[in-house]
Amino acid sequence: MPKTQTIKRLTCVLAGIMVFGIFLLLWPEISLAEEPLYVGAIKCKGCHKKEYAAWMKEKHSKAMSALNAEEQKNPKCLECHTTGYGKAAKPTAKLENVQCESCHGPASLYKTTKIMSKKKYKKDPKKAHQMAVAAGLIEPDEKACIQCHNDRAPTFKGFDFKATIEKVNHKD
Repeated sequence: MPKTQTIKRLTCVLAGIMVFGIFLLLWPEISLAEEPLYVGAIKCKGCHKKEYAAWMKEKHSKAMSALNAEEQKNPKCLECHTTGYGKAAKPTAKLENVQCESCHGPASLYKTTKIMSKKKYKKDPKKAHQMAVAAGLIEPDEKACIQCHNDRAPTFKGFDFKATIEKVNHKD
């Protein structure tokens, strides 16, 4: 194949790639939204001191210590005894034990001061909460809990959501 034909084909391929890239950037239906990342409970503690203190008294805050050395290496155990196991997290996040984000979802997008602001919550709690939910905050329900509290767990003895939720309501 002559050089000019090869150059023309390469030019067409490169032009096609560029057009596709521009299409992805400009097409309004395609979301290039940032993926939420796990940040760790210490990031929540700054604003939620009472909830953090109450969590520290709960079994969830000591979930890893319930595992023996072998279990602490087992991915099936780590899925429930750590936070966000195998999922995207900030490099500095410390995610051992069952932390805030295990129930409330990865916080990198909703923990920002644009959303989690005492001023906004005082002014319009409903709207502020809606913003947090829109940014990924999860209101835990029974479905979330039974992802770990189920008969696949070797120590499972049944699960009563209504009774259990009162134990982990973050009241000191």
